[in-house]
Amino acid sequence: MTESPGRTAFRHFHPILTRPQDNDLNGHIAGATVHGFFEAAIQAFLLEQADLDLRDGELAAFVVSSAADFFALPGFPDVLEVGLGVTRLVGSTVEYRLALYRPGEADACAAGSVVQVFIERASGRPVPLPESLQTRLAGLRLDPQV
Repeated sequence: MTESPGRTAFRHFHPILTRPQDNDLNGHIAGATVHGFFEAAIQAFLLEQADLDLRDGELAAFVVSSAADFFALPGFPDVLEVGLGVTRLVGSTVEYRLALYRPGEADACAAGSVVQVFIERASGRPVPLPESLQTRLAGLRLDPQV
């Protein structure tokens, strides 16, 4: 298990409003739902901050790997925030580091990574990230020790 990353490691946060159906049978947020929260934070950033049309644009982004470690057990009706950062940006590949926090808490409830590969939608082939997208994602770079 990895250490819980501190909130100060991240500069970008995405709010998450939990719903009753997010809880598993034990009354806590289900692991698969946490992965969904991570993906929602990434997609929101790409849509809102990088102006990507993920549905019909020239580029598509596919998740090729994801993992998460859990440190606390949030559950509905918690309001949560996903810290979003980038640890690797090479060619067509982006590796994100994410952490799930309760507002105002310094330690994460969960932390993980997601690797996306960007492809040209028409050909289905990986393509280097456009410079404008690289610049936006580079603004999320984290200290290598996070």
